[in-house]
Amino acid sequence: MDGASGSSDVAEQTGSGTGTGETMQTAATTQTTADPTGTLQNIPMILTDAPEPSGTSIAAGSTDTNGDHSAPPYVLPAGYQEIPMQRSALNAGTLVLVNKDHASHLSKDELDLEQVYYATDKPETYEISYPGHTSLNRTALTQFNRLMKAYYGATSNSEIMFNYGYLEAGKEKSNPESPTALDVQLHVKRNDGGYEYVTNTTPYSWLFEHMSSYGYILRYPTDKAEITGERGGYTAIRYVGVPHAAYMREKNLCLEEYLEMMKTEHNFYTGTVLEYSTTELTYHIYYVPAKEQGDELIVPVPTSASYEVSGNNVDGFIVTVIVG
Repeated sequence: MDGASGSSDVAEQTGSGTGTGETMQTAATTQTTADPTGTLQNIPMILTDAPEPSGTSIAAGSTDTNGDHSAPPYVLPAGYQEIPMQRSALNAGTLVLVNKDHASHLSKDELDLEQVYYATDKPETYEISYPGHTSLNRTALTQFNRLMKAYYGATSNSEIMFNYGYLEAGKEKSNPESPTALDVQLHVKRNDGGYEYVTNTTPYSWLFEHMSSYGYILRYPTDKAEITGERGGYTAIRYVGVPHAAYMREKNLCLEEYLEMMKTEHNFYTGTVLEYSTTELTYHIYYVPAKEQGDELIVPVPTSASYEVSGNNVDGFIVTVIVG
Protein backbone atom coordinates (compact mmCIF):
# COMPACT_ATOMS: atom_id res chain seq x y z
CA MET A 1 0.00 0.00 0.00
CA ASP A 2 1.12 3.50 -0.71
CA GLY A 3 1.59 6.11 1.99
CA ALA A 4 0.43 9.74 2.04
CA SER A 5 2.90 11.73 4.09
CA GLY A 6 2.71 14.79 6.29
CA SER A 7 4.93 16.50 8.82
CA SER A 8 4.59 18.53 11.96
CA ASP A 9 6.79 20.63 14.20
CA VAL A 10 4.82 19.45 17.24
CA ALA A 11 7.12 18.81 20.18
CA GLU A 12 6.91 15.16 21.20
CA GLN A 13 8.88 13.43 23.94
CA THR A 14 8.87 9.97 25.45
CA GLY A 15 9.82 10.97 28.98
CA SER A 16 7.70 11.92 31.95
CA GLY A 17 7.17 15.23 33.69
CA THR A 18 6.23 17.97 31.26
CA GLY A 19 7.03 15.91 28.19
CA THR A 20 4.18 14.74 26.04
CA GLY A 21 4.77 11.16 27.03
CA GLU A 22 3.74 10.07 23.54
CA THR A 23 4.48 6.39 23.55
CA MET A 24 2.41 3.40 22.56
CA GLN A 25 2.38 1.20 25.61
CA THR A 26 3.23 -2.46 25.11
CA ALA A 27 0.56 -4.93 26.04
CA ALA A 28 1.61 -7.81 28.27
CA THR A 29 -0.12 -10.40 26.11
CA THR A 30 -1.21 -10.93 22.51
CA GLN A 31 -4.89 -10.95 23.42
CA THR A 32 -6.93 -9.75 20.46
CA THR A 33 -10.00 -8.55 22.30
CA ALA A 34 -10.38 -4.97 23.45
CA ASP A 35 -10.12 -6.12 27.06
CA PRO A 36 -8.73 -9.51 28.12
CA THR A 37 -10.50 -9.27 31.49
CA GLY A 38 -13.92 -8.98 29.89
CA THR A 39 -14.54 -5.32 30.80
CA LEU A 40 -14.45 -3.09 27.76
CA GLN A 41 -12.60 0.11 28.57
CA ASN A 42 -12.50 3.30 26.57
CA ILE A 43 -8.73 3.22 26.18
CA PRO A 44 -6.51 2.33 23.21
CA MET A 45 -6.02 -1.36 22.55
CA ILE A 46 -2.31 -1.78 21.94
CA LEU A 47 -0.69 -5.02 20.85
CA THR A 48 2.85 -5.96 19.95
CA ASP A 49 4.72 -9.13 19.05
CA ALA A 50 1.63 -10.52 17.39
CA PRO A 51 1.63 -14.16 16.19
CA GLU A 52 2.33 -15.08 12.60
CA PRO A 53 -0.44 -14.47 10.03
CA SER A 54 -3.11 -17.13 9.93
CA GLY A 55 -3.33 -17.05 6.17
CA THR A 56 -7.02 -16.19 6.14
CA SER A 57 -8.21 -14.53 2.94
CA ILE A 58 -11.26 -12.27 2.91
CA ALA A 59 -13.09 -11.14 -0.18
CA ALA A 60 -12.81 -7.38 -0.56
CA GLY A 61 -15.98 -5.72 0.66
CA SER A 62 -17.35 -9.01 2.02
CA THR A 63 -19.17 -9.37 5.33
CA ASP A 64 -19.18 -13.19 5.36
CA THR A 65 -16.29 -15.54 4.66
CA ASN A 66 -18.41 -18.68 4.39
CA GLY A 67 -20.46 -17.97 1.28
CA ASP A 68 -19.71 -17.51 -2.38
CA HIS A 69 -18.16 -14.22 -3.50
CA SER A 70 -18.25 -12.62 -6.90
CA ALA A 71 -15.04 -10.74 -6.14
CA PRO A 72 -11.70 -12.58 -6.03
CA PRO A 73 -10.32 -13.35 -2.56
CA TYR A 74 -8.53 -10.47 -0.92
CA VAL A 75 -4.95 -11.33 -0.03
CA LEU A 76 -3.35 -9.41 2.81
CA PRO A 77 -0.16 -7.50 2.02
CA ALA A 78 3.03 -9.00 3.39
CA GLY A 79 3.62 -8.12 7.01
CA TYR A 80 -0.08 -8.00 8.01
CA GLN A 81 -2.46 -10.39 9.71
CA GLU A 82 -6.13 -10.29 10.62
CA ILE A 83 -7.18 -10.31 14.27
CA PRO A 84 -10.69 -10.83 15.68
CA MET A 85 -12.37 -8.03 17.63
CA GLN A 86 -15.48 -7.96 19.78
CA ARG A 87 -18.37 -6.10 18.19
CA SER A 88 -18.50 -3.82 21.21
CA ALA A 89 -14.95 -2.65 20.36
CA LEU A 90 -16.52 -0.48 17.65
CA ASN A 91 -17.73 1.80 20.43
CA ALA A 92 -14.47 2.03 22.40
CA GLY A 93 -11.19 3.87 22.00
CA THR A 94 -9.79 7.37 21.84
CA LEU A 95 -11.17 8.09 18.36
CA VAL A 96 -14.84 7.34 18.98
CA LEU A 97 -17.15 9.88 17.35
CA VAL A 98 -19.85 11.01 19.76
CA ASN A 99 -22.19 13.79 18.68
CA LYS A 100 -25.89 14.48 18.10
CA ASP A 101 -26.05 11.65 15.58
CA HIS A 102 -23.92 9.06 17.38
CA ALA A 103 -24.41 8.45 21.09
CA SER A 104 -21.87 6.92 23.43
CA HIS A 105 -22.56 3.24 24.06
CA LEU A 106 -20.24 2.58 26.99
CA SER A 107 -21.35 2.42 30.59
CA LYS A 108 -19.58 4.28 33.37
CA ASP A 109 -17.87 1.05 34.45
CA GLU A 110 -16.31 0.66 31.00
CA LEU A 111 -14.57 4.04 30.87
CA ASP A 112 -11.50 3.48 33.09
CA LEU A 113 -12.32 6.57 35.15
CA GLU A 114 -9.99 8.26 37.61
CA GLN A 115 -10.94 11.08 39.95
CA VAL A 116 -9.04 14.19 38.92
CA TYR A 117 -8.45 15.50 42.43
CA TYR A 118 -6.82 12.29 43.63
CA ALA A 119 -4.58 11.63 40.63
CA THR A 120 -1.03 11.13 41.88
CA ASP A 121 0.41 13.16 38.99
CA LYS A 122 -1.97 16.12 39.34
CA PRO A 123 0.01 19.39 39.50
CA GLU A 124 -1.00 22.24 41.79
CA THR A 125 -1.15 24.54 38.79
CA TYR A 126 -4.90 24.25 38.12
CA GLU A 127 -8.04 24.02 40.22
CA ILE A 128 -11.09 21.77 39.97
CA SER A 129 -14.57 23.27 40.10
CA TYR A 130 -16.13 20.18 41.68
CA PRO A 131 -13.25 18.20 43.24
CA GLY A 132 -15.47 15.65 44.96
CA HIS A 133 -16.97 14.16 41.81
CA THR A 134 -14.93 15.13 38.76
CA SER A 135 -13.41 12.24 36.82
CA LEU A 136 -11.80 11.55 33.46
CA ASN A 137 -10.48 8.60 31.49
CA ARG A 138 -7.14 7.61 33.03
CA THR A 139 -5.06 8.00 29.86
CA ALA A 140 -6.69 11.34 29.01
CA LEU A 141 -6.10 12.60 32.56
CA THR A 142 -2.42 11.66 32.51
CA GLN A 143 -1.93 13.64 29.32
CA PHE A 144 -4.01 16.56 30.61
CA ASN A 145 -1.84 16.79 33.73
CA ARG A 146 1.30 16.82 31.58
CA LEU A 147 -0.25 19.56 29.45
CA MET A 148 -1.04 21.69 32.48
CA LYS A 149 2.44 21.26 33.95
CA ALA A 150 3.93 22.45 30.68
CA TYR A 151 1.42 25.30 30.47
CA TYR A 152 2.39 26.61 33.89
CA GLY A 153 6.08 26.19 33.09
CA ALA A 154 5.66 28.33 29.99
CA THR A 155 3.29 30.99 31.35
CA SER A 156 3.41 30.88 35.19
CA ASN A 157 -0.38 31.17 34.97
CA SER A 158 -2.57 29.15 37.32
CA GLU A 159 -6.03 30.53 36.48
CA ILE A 160 -7.26 27.53 34.51
CA MET A 161 -10.16 25.63 36.06
CA PHE A 162 -11.02 22.03 35.28
CA ASN A 163 -14.76 22.59 35.18
CA TYR A 164 -16.31 19.33 33.92
CA GLY A 165 -15.01 15.97 32.81
CA TYR A 166 -17.15 12.86 32.64
CA LEU A 167 -20.88 13.56 32.79
CA GLU A 168 -23.75 11.23 32.00
CA ALA A 169 -25.63 11.92 28.78
CA GLY A 170 -28.34 14.53 29.21
CA LYS A 171 -27.06 15.74 32.55
CA GLU A 172 -27.00 19.49 33.12
CA LYS A 173 -23.83 21.10 31.70
CA SER A 174 -22.99 17.99 29.68
CA ASN A 175 -22.16 18.19 26.00
CA PRO A 176 -22.40 15.29 23.52
CA GLU A 177 -18.80 14.24 24.33
CA SER A 178 -19.13 14.27 28.13
CA PRO A 179 -20.15 10.56 28.38
CA THR A 180 -16.87 9.50 26.70
CA ALA A 181 -14.76 10.68 29.68
CA LEU A 182 -12.30 12.02 27.08
CA ASP A 183 -13.69 15.56 27.11
CA VAL A 184 -12.62 18.41 29.43
CA GLN A 185 -14.54 21.67 29.80
CA LEU A 186 -12.23 24.49 30.89
CA HIS A 187 -12.92 27.81 32.60
CA VAL A 188 -10.79 30.69 33.81
CA LYS A 189 -11.15 31.86 37.39
CA ARG A 190 -11.33 35.65 37.60
CA ASN A 191 -9.97 37.74 40.46
CA ASP A 192 -13.50 38.67 41.50
CA GLY A 193 -14.36 35.01 42.00
CA GLY A 194 -16.35 34.66 38.79
CA TYR A 195 -15.62 32.42 35.84
CA GLU A 196 -15.38 32.75 32.08
CA TYR A 197 -14.49 30.59 29.12
CA VAL A 198 -10.89 30.13 28.08
CA THR A 199 -10.16 32.16 24.95
CA ASN A 200 -7.31 32.05 22.48
CA THR A 201 -5.62 35.10 23.98
CA THR A 202 -2.43 35.56 25.99
CA PRO A 203 -1.53 33.67 28.13
CA TYR A 204 -4.16 31.01 27.35
CA SER A 205 -3.17 30.93 23.69
CA TRP A 206 -0.30 28.66 24.74
CA LEU A 207 -2.86 25.91 25.37
CA PHE A 208 -4.40 26.31 21.93
CA GLU A 209 -0.97 26.20 20.29
CA HIS A 210 0.42 23.22 22.20
CA MET A 211 -2.47 20.98 23.30
CA SER A 212 -2.06 18.77 20.24
CA SER A 213 1.42 17.81 21.47
CA TYR A 214 -0.37 16.10 24.34
CA GLY A 215 -3.08 14.50 22.22
CA TYR A 216 -5.84 17.11 22.70
CA ILE A 217 -7.95 19.00 20.18
CA LEU A 218 -10.40 21.86 20.51
CA ARG A 219 -13.53 19.78 20.11
CA TYR A 220 -15.94 22.48 18.93
CA PRO A 221 -14.14 25.14 16.88
CA THR A 222 -16.46 28.06 16.19
CA ASP A 223 -15.88 27.86 12.44
CA LYS A 224 -16.87 24.17 12.41
CA ALA A 225 -20.24 24.53 14.14
CA GLU A 226 -22.23 23.36 11.12
CA ILE A 227 -20.18 20.15 11.05
CA THR A 228 -19.93 19.38 14.76
CA GLY A 229 -23.47 20.50 15.56
CA GLU A 230 -22.20 22.53 18.54
CA ARG A 231 -21.94 26.31 18.67
CA GLY A 232 -18.38 26.17 20.08
CA GLY A 233 -18.79 29.12 22.44
CA TYR A 234 -17.36 27.22 25.41
CA THR A 235 -13.93 25.64 25.74
CA ALA A 236 -14.15 21.87 25.46
CA ILE A 237 -10.98 19.95 24.64
CA ARG A 238 -11.01 16.29 23.67
CA TYR A 239 -8.30 13.66 23.94
CA VAL A 240 -7.67 11.74 20.68
CA GLY A 241 -3.95 10.89 20.83
CA VAL A 242 -0.88 12.80 19.67
CA PRO A 243 -0.57 11.91 15.96
CA HIS A 244 -4.27 12.47 15.32
CA ALA A 245 -4.39 15.75 17.25
CA ALA A 246 -1.25 17.01 15.52
CA TYR A 247 -2.61 16.16 12.06
CA MET A 248 -5.98 17.75 12.77
CA ARG A 249 -4.35 20.95 13.99
CA GLU A 250 -2.02 21.11 10.99
CA LYS A 251 -4.84 20.54 8.49
CA ASN A 252 -7.49 22.53 10.42
CA LEU A 253 -9.85 19.57 10.73
CA CYS A 254 -12.44 18.85 13.39
CA LEU A 255 -12.94 15.26 14.54
CA GLU A 256 -15.86 14.66 12.15
CA GLU A 257 -13.77 15.81 9.18
CA TYR A 258 -10.75 13.78 10.21
CA LEU A 259 -12.67 10.53 10.59
CA GLU A 260 -14.47 11.08 7.29
CA MET A 261 -11.12 11.71 5.57
CA MET A 262 -9.72 8.49 7.03
CA LYS A 263 -12.75 6.58 5.80
CA THR A 264 -12.76 7.94 2.25
CA GLU A 265 -9.03 8.35 1.57
CA HIS A 266 -7.22 5.90 3.85
CA ASN A 267 -9.35 2.75 3.77
CA PHE A 268 -7.00 -0.21 4.25
CA TYR A 269 -8.66 -2.16 1.44
CA THR A 270 -9.27 0.55 -1.15
CA GLY A 271 -7.14 3.59 -0.29
CA THR A 272 -3.68 4.51 0.92
CA VAL A 273 -2.17 4.39 4.37
CA LEU A 274 -1.67 7.84 5.87
CA GLU A 275 1.98 8.26 6.82
CA TYR A 276 2.45 11.07 9.31
CA SER A 277 5.52 12.22 11.21
CA THR A 278 5.92 14.30 14.32
CA THR A 279 9.35 15.41 15.50
CA GLU A 280 9.85 12.12 17.33
CA LEU A 281 7.86 9.37 15.64
CA THR A 282 6.46 8.30 12.29
CA TYR A 283 3.05 6.67 12.08
CA HIS A 284 1.01 4.72 9.59
CA ILE A 285 -2.72 5.34 10.12
CA TYR A 286 -5.60 3.68 8.31
CA TYR A 287 -9.32 3.00 8.49
CA VAL A 288 -10.78 -0.51 8.51
CA PRO A 289 -14.51 -1.01 7.81
CA ALA A 290 -16.30 -3.37 10.15
CA LYS A 291 -16.14 -6.80 8.48
CA GLU A 292 -17.68 -9.91 9.94
CA GLN A 293 -16.03 -13.27 10.38
CA GLY A 294 -18.44 -15.50 12.20
CA ASP A 295 -19.50 -13.78 15.40
CA GLU A 296 -16.54 -11.39 15.43
CA LEU A 297 -15.14 -8.49 13.45
CA ILE A 298 -11.73 -8.71 11.85
CA VAL A 299 -9.07 -6.03 11.64
CA PRO A 300 -5.80 -6.21 9.64
CA VAL A 301 -2.78 -5.20 11.73
CA PRO A 302 1.00 -5.43 11.32
CA THR A 303 2.69 -8.60 12.50
CA SER A 304 5.78 -6.98 14.03
CA ALA A 305 5.10 -3.40 15.15
CA SER A 306 3.42 -1.54 18.00
CA TYR A 307 -0.06 -0.46 17.10
CA GLU A 308 -3.30 0.88 18.52
CA VAL A 309 -6.84 0.05 17.47
CA SER A 310 -9.77 2.37 18.19
CA GLY A 311 -13.36 2.01 17.14
CA ASN A 312 -14.95 5.07 15.53
CA ASN A 313 -18.37 4.43 17.14
CA VAL A 314 -19.96 4.30 13.69
CA ASP A 315 -18.82 1.70 11.20
CA GLY A 316 -15.18 0.74 11.61
CA PHE A 317 -11.79 1.08 13.25
CA ILE A 318 -8.77 3.35 13.05
CA VAL A 319 -5.42 1.57 13.32
CA THR A 320 -2.36 3.61 14.32
CA VAL A 321 1.05 2.01 13.85
CA ILE A 322 4.45 3.27 14.99
CA VAL A 323 6.89 2.68 12.13
CA GLY A 324 9.91 4.72 13.18
